[in-house]
Amino acid sequence: MIEMVCTNRPEGFGPLSHLYSHMLTSCFLDTILVPLCTWVYLLALVILAVTGTRLSTRASHQSSRPSDVSHYPIHKTTEDVEIVRLETGGRTRRHAKTRKAFSILYYLFVFAQICMCILEIVRLSYADRGIGLLPFTFVTLIGAAMVHYTQGLEGMIFGWKYLNLAVWIALAVTNGVKVAEEIKEGTGATKGSKYPVSDEMTDVSVMIGVYGMLAILEGFLGVWRK
Repeated sequence: MIEMVCTNRPEGFGPLSHLYSHMLTSCFLDTILVPLCTWVYLLALVILAVTGTRLSTRASHQSSRPSDVSHYPIHKTTEDVEIVRLETGGRTRRHAKTRKAFSILYYLFVFAQICMCILEIVRLSYADRGIGLLPFTFVTLIGAAMVHYTQGLEGMIFGWKYLNLAVWIALAVTNGVKVAEEIKEGTGATKGSKYPVSDEMTDVSVMIGVYGMLAILEGFLGVWRK
């Protein structure tokens, strides 16, 4: 099975390279390390969805109980109410425009990352090196975008903002490991290949930058800016 997804890789198919014992193989990175982010993300989604459902049920039961707290009306003049309304409305409109602009940018970066993943997979396939389990990255990209768009299916997924932020950082880190191992391997390792290491390093480095931007935007839109 491993030979089918990692063809023509002289360093071997195990975690450590047969050529350089201090290096991780590209096959291990493409079939285990990078796709691991997808498996952990999906597992965490299920766990947080169950947790969120239980918390919502508990909160609904508590809110249905009668409250003993007395509420006293606060009297404000018409002028005070109008000033507060204008100030709040102005801040809300500015906030909404900024949020919309960053949201559009967020989805553009997701689309750009999907294109970069397609490029890497096509070039690996064209070089007859096997594509590993890299296509599973699309599951994370599309899934995280959908979770973000639906606001965690409208609150059903507990802590989805932090989960999305974590998966973008994890993907940036794992791809960073990939570039680091390619630097150790050297640009001459696949000299004459249809997809040389130098080109792969460039593509993956761009992907790391996009994951970094997604993490920043996720934090801005979902964690710090509420």
